[in-house]
Amino acid sequence: MARELIRLEGVHRSFGPTTVLEGVNVRIEEGDRIGIVGHNGAGKTTLLRTISQQDQDLGEISLAPGLRIAFLTQVRDIAEGATLQEELSRKGRQFEEIDVELANIEERMADPSFYEGDWQADIDRYQELQSMNAKSGGANVASRAQEILRALDLSQHPMDTQLDLLSGGERAKVALARQLVGLSEIEVFFLDEPTNHLDLETLDWLEQFLLEFDGAIVVVSHDRYFLDRICNAILEVQDAHVKGYVGDYSSYLRQKALFLQTLDDRIEKTQKELRRLKGAVQSMKSANKYDKSISQKHVMINRAQRELKWLRSLKPKSRRGLKFSLESSEKSSLEVLDIKNGKLTFSELDRPIFDSIEIGVRRGQKIGVVGGNGAGKTTLLRTIMGELKLDEGSVDVRPGVKVGYFHQDHRSLDFNLTPIEQIRFLKPRMEYGEIRALLGQFQFTKDMVGTKLSSLSGGERVGYDGSIITVSHDRWFLDKVCDTIWEVPGDGRVVVWPGNYSRYMERVRRRKIG
Repeated sequence: MARELIRLEGVHRSFGPTTVLEGVNVRIEEGDRIGIVGHNGAGKTTLLRTISQQDQDLGEISLAPGLRIAFLTQVRDIAEGATLQEELSRKGRQFEEIDVELANIEERMADPSFYEGDWQADIDRYQELQSMNAKSGGANVASRAQEILRALDLSQHPMDTQLDLLSGGERAKVALARQLVGLSEIEVFFLDEPTNHLDLETLDWLEQFLLEFDGAIVVVSHDRYFLDRICNAILEVQDAHVKGYVGDYSSYLRQKALFLQTLDDRIEKTQKELRRLKGAVQSMKSANKYDKSISQKHVMINRAQRELKWLRSLKPKSRRGLKFSLESSEKSSLEVLDIKNGKLTFSELDRPIFDSIEIGVRRGQKIGVVGGNGAGKTTLLRTIMGELKLDEGSVDVRPGVKVGYFHQDHRSLDFNLTPIEQIRFLKPRMEYGEIRALLGQFQFTKDMVGTKLSSLSGGERVGYDGSIITVSHDRWFLDKVCDTIWEVPGDGRVVVWPGNYSRYMERVRRRKIG
């Protein structure tokens, strides 16, 4: 039987009047690789923090004695003003706790009366902590750090590089590297959206790294490919309750669909029986006929009503699927746009971003742009949009083509406005009711439409007959949406691959083997 590491019993967590977690019961054992899922704002990160920090309002959270944990937060923890070397050498919370325990034992050992009692257990614990602490530094860790930096494509930066000079994505990788360097003695690793800011190649490496990790893993992620590959159990957070499923993310989806279908069938069967019983009683009353079975049927009706109420309580609160369509007002030509002999150079780089690229877009084509961080994916989109001008060559957008751009950092939004105010700013003539209906399609509730965008949570394929060019690290999205992949390898080229992401990766793997 696997050793129990963490147990939650009847755990509640609230923020003001809002209950985020209610009556949570969870066990984490050795070998568990648990994915936490749920819609944005459901309480996934709250559950992760509540478990790791024992920060509940009610209930019990029990940890195995001496349990060693690590936590990779969604907002990456980086020391201000530190160098790469200093950050990688900074001890994580788990080793800081070891230092505190060592200091406490040393303080007791300094007291002469220490040796008058049962001191052997303290001495054994002290030696164990020293051994663990030694593994948080030294040559082995330095070598491991270099290996991880290479894998995360950070080895080109000298160890005295100031972290303030790195990009946001690179700083996120440094935070990840620091946690991975110190994982050798960790028993439970908590991760909050670890795939954020990682390019596809780094994602593959991280998955393999975690598969080889000996400890338990508890992770919040929206990346269903990642959850399928890493997890052997899923915790779903919905309506403040947590329900567990055995298996990976795809297995969870199948189990949940089966549960909901079975629940709907039972509700329909109970409703049908309730109608039959009520009809029988009404017929007896209409006939003015006394029947001893009427009182029995009333008992059965009450029982069926209680069962129906209980069954309905098991159904998740209604959340409509996100369904909408984008329709172009007029058809453009078959060829939407093309770039001919495109060359673009930035003065701070010793190589061109693009060098004599030749690419085109057909009407209705769905294109995914992939490549490493800094390779030029977003630069390519900005060039097509006209935000950046080519040094040589041309970008030819055909007449009648209207181009829209959804920025990854939402730079077109004013975060001091509410969703309604933002739409009114963009579409002054749009009626209030039309705006509410539009926002409703995107699952904005009555409370959310009056809340400033800065306060909202950060967390179906679109029926669109136009062309799409998207930069995304979401492999499931690229698989389901795209029919073409543009690879930006970072050497000035743009390589066109027909097919979705999975087909692209098959070719890449064959190319590496060959």
